[in-house]
Order: sequence, then structure tokens, then C-alpha cells
Amino acid sequence: GLRLSPQQTMPRRWAMVAVAVVLSSHPGCAFLPSIAPISRAGLSVPIAQALPGRCRLPLRARAPLGRGVARMTAAVGAEVDPREFQAKSEVLAALAAVQDPTRGESVVSLRAVSNVQVNPDAGSLAVTVMLSVPDLSGDVKAECEAALKALEWVTTVDVTMAAAPPAEDLRAASEKEASGLAGVKNVVMCASCKGGVGKSTTAVNLAFSLQAMGLKVGILDVDVYGPSLPTMVLPDRPFNPQVDIIGNRILPVLAKGVKMMSIGFINPVDSFVLRGAKVSPLVQQLVGTTDWGELDYLIIDMPPGTGDIHLTLSQMERLRIDAAVIVTTPQRLSFVDVVKGVEMFDKVGIPSVAVVENMAFLDPSEALAPGIDAFVEKHSLSPDAAGELRALVGQRQMLFGTGHRQRLLDMWGIANSYSIPLLPALTQQADAGLPYVLAFPASPIATIFKDLATDLVREVTQLKEASPLPKVTWDSKSNELVIDGAQRIASKDLRAICRSPANDPARVPASIKPVEMTPLGRYALQIVWSDGHQSLMPYRAFVDGFQ
Repeated sequence: GLRLSPQQTMPRRWAMVAVAVVLSSHPGCAFLPSIAPISRAGLSVPIAQALPGRCRLPLRARAPLGRGVARMTAAVGAEVDPREFQAKSEVLAALAAVQDPTRGESVVSLRAVSNVQVNPDAGSLAVTVMLSVPDLSGDVKAECEAALKALEWVTTVDVTMAAAPPAEDLRAASEKEASGLAGVKNVVMCASCKGGVGKSTTAVNLAFSLQAMGLKVGILDVDVYGPSLPTMVLPDRPFNPQVDIIGNRILPVLAKGVKMMSIGFINPVDSFVLRGAKVSPLVQQLVGTTDWGELDYLIIDMPPGTGDIHLTLSQMERLRIDAAVIVTTPQRLSFVDVVKGVEMFDKVGIPSVAVVENMAFLDPSEALAPGIDAFVEKHSLSPDAAGELRALVGQRQMLFGTGHRQRLLDMWGIANSYSIPLLPALTQQADAGLPYVLAFPASPIATIFKDLATDLVREVTQLKEASPLPKVTWDSKSNELVIDGAQRIASKDLRAICRSPANDPARVPASIKPVEMTPLGRYALQIVWSDGHQSLMPYRAFVDGFQ
């Protein structure tokens, strides 16, 4: 709101320029030139050169600005180059269009931009942007870089992303909201990074399989835009707001002894058209104010992708997510998204303990068995002919490929992987509101879900009782990796067992060495090598006796 006019005295004009300079040096403050041209009438020649027209100073070549104007001096004694001053203003103006994805406001207006360093002569700049949640996908950083590279004088950009810790008032509010989770012992996410892979079907049947083991179980559907739980499981009685909302608490509905909650139960009619910044508080309220009571396991049916809801739940106070079950299909496209999902969960400290490959194959024998029996009886086929017919028709069909279970085992050491066939009855039961494992408890698929539930309980128990991770260091003298101070393995030998398709052991130089090592969850170590290659090494692949 500073304005220069011919009516102001020269000292007053210089004082106002100094104030603008000092203010713009603080994080989140910007000097944005006015759209209206600044009148130069009555100003001295040096000032007119320093602030021509709309304050656009040359940023590439240093123009002579006249004696005494090469540098402005603020009232506090800080010298500011006017060209640097103008460059910082243009940086902030460019970043004003970038929004914090959670809060839905400009990062400049939120005062999230700091450490602005510019060098107009070299065309370089560096800046730090602090968001309310980590920029795991890198989308905001890419948007910032694109906005800054659009500036005429910029050639190189260095954007550092940071995440602000939750404010104390928000932390306290989150703890208060999460009071309904006080009796929940274990929380497991059932997630996928692609829609339509059978994630909700897996979550429902897993929950009822856990309940069949004698455990107290709840299911939470946090897909606000497309809730599935109300269709897939019919409750014993409908949700009644007059009865099930008591003060600030929401009582879950029941189905065969399993507690359930979904936005679809609360509002089964209206569609929710909300921006991401509005969805996160809604999910927090749904999670925290639901009175779950005493639960052994809460299964959270996540929406597809790796967006706001995933980050919101991973950072909620009192909601400790113990593990994630990843659901995918055999296609390579789904496997690529599984990689993204596992990496995201590792970054926020959630171990992925199992992978379910849905629609893995088609087994015609189960679906066609009644028809084959009728055909054999109608045509009086001999036992040998009937057996040959069943073998011919019942061959397993890999409709979407052979899958990637072994690659998952090699890359992350996720040994718990399961293949669910493409079965019409599985979909029919979901549409009918009765989980498949309840309708057909003795079927092969029900056995698979029982194995998944058993392995999940074992993994979560082991995680809570787990010993410390292996400590891996590098001995620069011998160029060896040292595990727990005892086991040693040469850098070249470890690189040779990297299963990445981009790794060619025959071309690895003898001088190869690690330059960066980062643990990912409890399963693997990420290594950046001196030749630029990155390896994801499961501990079980190189640590003796690792379980």
C-alpha cells in the first residue's frame, strides 16, 4: 500500500522505498509493482531511472543508475541492490499462483515462501517453500519450478520443499477429535494406487475373516467421493441420525458383529462435491468422532491414489497406522502404481505387509462345473472322456498376464502375496451386500482371505515386537558395507545382486561405492551409487539371518 507521489518530499520518498525494501526481505512479504504506472513527475533523475514506469528494472545487464542510486540504503542501514530487490519481487509474484494443496491458498499469502536468494547476473535463484503437509508426490515443487523458470531472466532454479509441524492448537484439536480411537489396538490400511482393482472387496472380506478368528473388528470407508461400504455390506439396521449421533460422537452401524462407518451411511442420498482442502477435515471428523469402542483391528478402506486423505490419516494424532495391505492386478500398469504406493507408505512410516493380486486368473472349472456334469450325464461320457473334458475346459487362464508377485518379493521382501481369481460370485456377493467369505466360508477363496488375515495378524504382532533394524555403514578404506559391525560385503558384490532391470552386473566398475543409504520401512535399504544408479535392496537379500 505504499505510494510515491510528486507531493511528497524527497526524504519521505526515500523512507517509503526503504520501508518497502525492509518488508520485502521478510519471509512471505512481497513487493509487487502496481499495475498502474508510477508518475515520475517531480522525481530526481536517478530515482526516475531506479523506478521507471511500472518498476521494471533491467535484470540481465546492470544498467547505470546514476550516482548514489547503485544501491539503496534502508533506514536500518541495510544495503539493497534495486535489481536484486526487483528480482525477489518477481519471484514472489510468480509463486503467488501456487497453492498449498491442503489449505487451498497461495503459498505467498500464507507466508510460506522464505530464503529467497537471487543472482540476476547469473540468472539463478533459490527459494524455500513450506507446506502444511509433505509434498510427497513432488507436484507442488514442479509447479513452483515451472512458475519460476517462466521468468525472463531465470536460467537455473533451486526449490527446497519443507513441511510445517502442526500448530499446537491444531494438534490439540486433532487429539480431541481422535478420542473415539482410544480403544482401537491396531489400524490397517487397505489401499491401492489405481481404482477398480478390488480394494473395497478385499477390505470387506479381510475384515470379516479377522472377525471369524474371534477378533473385534471395524471397517472404515474413507472414500468421500465414492463410498462402497453401504453397497457391499448391508447393516443389521440402517444408520439413524436421531439415535446414532450422540453429542459429538457417532455410533457405527453393525453387520454380523463387525462395526462399520462410511459417509454413505450418514448421507446416502447427496453427492459430495468438495475440494481437497475441505475433504481432509471431513475425514478427520469421520475417523476421530466415530465411537469404535474396543477393537482389535480397524480396517480402513482407502480411496485410490496417494492424495490428501492418505496424508491426512498418516499425520493424525492418536491414529497410529500399523500396516498397509496393497491391492493390485497382474497388469504392468497396476504394478507401476503399486511401486508408488509402497514408496509413499514407507516415506510416512507405514510398512506394507501384504500384497493382494486381484483378478489374477480365470478358473473356468469352478464356474462351469454344473454345466460340465450335466453334459457328461446327457451324453453318457466314459470316466476317461469326462476327465479329459474337465481338464480341457478347466485350464487356468491368465487373462491379464502372469503378475508381479516375485518382483515384489525381490524388491521389498514382501513375502505375503496372494492371488485372487476372477470369479463372478465374488462380485455378485458384493452387489448383494453379503461378503463372500460369509456366503461361502468353505470355498478356496475364503481360505485365501483366512490366510491373509492370519499373516496380517502375525506381521503386525512382529512389527510391534520387532528388534532394531540392521545398522549398515560403509567402510571407505576397504570399500565394504558393514552390517551390525560384523558382517561385511564388498560394494561391488552387493551391487551385483541388485534386481533392477537397469542394473548390468557385468558393467559395474570395480570402484563402485555407495554415496547415500536410506532405510525404507522395515524391509529394504535404498542405496544411491557413485555411478548414479539407485538400488532397492531387501534386507533379506544381504543380511544374514534377517527375518
